[in-house]
Amino acid sequence: MEERKIIVHRYPVRKYLVFLSFLALTVMFWLMNKLAQDYDTVLKISPKLKSSLSAVYSDAGDNTLYVQVRASGFFILGKKFSDNNSFTIDIKDFPEGKHETGMKIATVNLKDKIRDDFDKNVLILSIEPDTISFKISDHAVKKVPVTGDFSLSFKNEFRQYAPVQFFPDSVSIVGSREHIAKIESMTLSPKEYKNVDKTVEDISTITASPDISVNPSKIRYKIPVERCTEGTVSVAVNAVNVPKNSKLVLLPAKVDIKYVVPLKIYNSVSVNDFFAEVDFDDTKTSLNRHIKVKIIRHHPSVFDMKVEPAFVEFLIQR
Repeated sequence: MEERKIIVHRYPVRKYLVFLSFLALTVMFWLMNKLAQDYDTVLKISPKLKSSLSAVYSDAGDNTLYVQVRASGFFILGKKFSDNNSFTIDIKDFPEGKHETGMKIATVNLKDKIRDDFDKNVLILSIEPDTISFKISDHAVKKVPVTGDFSLSFKNEFRQYAPVQFFPDSVSIVGSREHIAKIESMTLSPKEYKNVDKTVEDISTITASPDISVNPSKIRYKIPVERCTEGTVSVAVNAVNVPKNSKLVLLPAKVDIKYVVPLKIYNSVSVNDFFAEVDFDDTKTSLNRHIKVKIIRHHPSVFDMKVEPAFVEFLIQR
């Protein structure tokens, strides 16, 4: 039987690949040549303010500029796909536009600024609208406390035993007088901690609206965490504001104060660290002859205190 040989002709495949490479290079050079040429187009641009004056300026509506330019295809292509088509205006460079309630800037005066920020080879043909406006409000500085937004879960027997400490515990905010007058505190960005079994020390950033400046913007904080246990003391209830001709009889005369305390200082807590009282004046508004017991003094390291019973019955003897 005659043996047949299969011959693979490789040369046509090579020629095909060479042709494709040549075609790709041709297209690339054609595209580069086209992009190097100048074209007319309209760009949407947003002016951003930088003010070193003693007033706070903000946009009065939509100040988007529609700028007709003549520029290279490379520049236009880059701007069409950019998420940040903006430039910065320093208000001190336009003192002639300032008036009592704000300022106006003729956009024809922004041509050089736009070209310098984007590309000196760009030719600006026109800008619409012909004017942009900014309103003015009083500049003010205010110092406010820092607060946290923490979500914590603890390992068994561990608890937060003291308030969060912030370093620093307050910040300076700068903005319009009307705006910052409503701000009583600044809150850190939310943080979550799981299965905590030791003191947390971390850094977070202040959450603020864009028209508010915060200094400092980053805050270090400490969340005290310890292994804790429960304790109970039985204390006598004292009465205050009792008239000289009256006697207040309480039933019961003692209450239990239950509390949580770090395990390492449990033995240092005693009944003498607590003081409970009732106010005779509360009897005047009582409807069921019971008044609330208040803890006036307690050990500085105990927390989550509960009084049992929270209300005691009273009798007035004259």
